[in-house]
Amino acid sequence: MYKRLSGVGGRHRVANPYVSQGVANIIQAIEAETNDHALSQSIYFGPTALTHIKRLVEAGGSIITDTTLLANDIDASLLGRAKVICYIDDPQVVSLAEQRHVTRAEVAVDMGLTVQGPKLMVVGSAPAAINRMIQRRQHEPMSDVCVLAAPTGFASVIQLKERLLESDLNAIVVRGKKGGVPTTVALLNAILREIAENPSPTEGA
Repeated sequence: MYKRLSGVGGRHRVANPYVSQGVANIIQAIEAETNDHALSQSIYFGPTALTHIKRLVEAGGSIITDTTLLANDIDASLLGRAKVICYIDDPQVVSLAEQRHVTRAEVAVDMGLTVQGPKLMVVGSAPAAINRMIQRRQHEPMSDVCVLAAPTGFASVIQLKERLLESDLNAIVVRGKKGGVPTTVALLNAILREIAENPSPTEGA
């Protein structure tokens, strides 16, 4: 079953023109939890994003976060076979970032993309991580990757999130100024809860 939902304006006039029942359930859960209608309407789901995450949970894939705070707040009871990884404080990441004069978030993305199997790259506070994934996609296939991007910010962050939408990366994006780590955690847990409670196929979700 598919429903039509309106979204924020901009180049992509409608965030989710048609969404599955699963995506609708997630968006409604976020609105109920946050009491923020504008936030719920700013969430964009790529056509196969929910299916990707469902398969990741079933296959024991990896959820790779940009902060330890985010990683620690994921509801472990909803993970199924999936594992949560965060490289931001890894000594090798710290060292390489200093050597290359780049952010740890960028190096952590590079390390995360080396993990075998399906991956969900979760960005709640580091816009540089989004930019790095867009750069990497320009030079290599990333069919085993889905991106959940919800950092908060103003013009530059908003533009990065829109660039992610315009790329062919499989993505879930909180558009506009909305976002941040608490929002990212709430959205990810709502996704995992929907998968746990409704394990039926999510084609087109």
